[in-house]
Parts: sequence; C-alpha cells; structure tokens
Amino acid sequence: MRHLILATALLALLTTNIAPVLAFGSSSTMAVVAAAQQSADQPSAKVDIDIHRGGGNWWASPEWIAIGALGVVVLLILLVIVSRGGGGTTIVRE
Repeated sequence: MRHLILATALLALLTTNIAPVLAFGSSSTMAVVAAAQQSADQPSAKVDIDIHRGGGNWWASPEWIAIGALGVVVLLILLVIVSRGGGGTTIVRE
C-alpha cells in the first residue's frame, strides 16, 4: 500500500510544475529561491485591528435601544394592570 501511495505521489509530482522545483541545485530552483527572497524583503502592509476602542454614543447603540423598548413595554403593561381596578373580587350569591 505504501508503494502505491508513493508511486501516485511521484506521478503527481512529475505531471505538475512542482517537479523542477524539487530538483535541488538546478537553475530553476535558484530562480524560485531568489523570487522568494525578493518577496520577503518587500515591506508588507500593516493591519491594525483595535477592538478596544471606546466611545461613541451609548444611546445610539442597538442593544440599548432594545433594552429601552423592552422597559417601555413592561411599564405600559404595569400601567394597564394598575388601571383595571386592582383585581376586585366577584361574589356569587345563590
């Protein structure tokens, strides 16, 4: 089984463009190494991700708007319950 895997890998290397790179000491290998060194010497773009920046208007935050809306709904429900008369009892006489 190992021989089959090795033969398949070798066949894949020979049929692709990777085979010349694996030939150590060839001129194509030197060209690849030189190209890699040139790209490594160039400065890369610096990306600064700052997730700890603060500030902003807290009242414009969607979370606080949702909390405020839920608070208004609960307050309205409590006002409706209180305005209905306090839950008087009904006495049924027979």
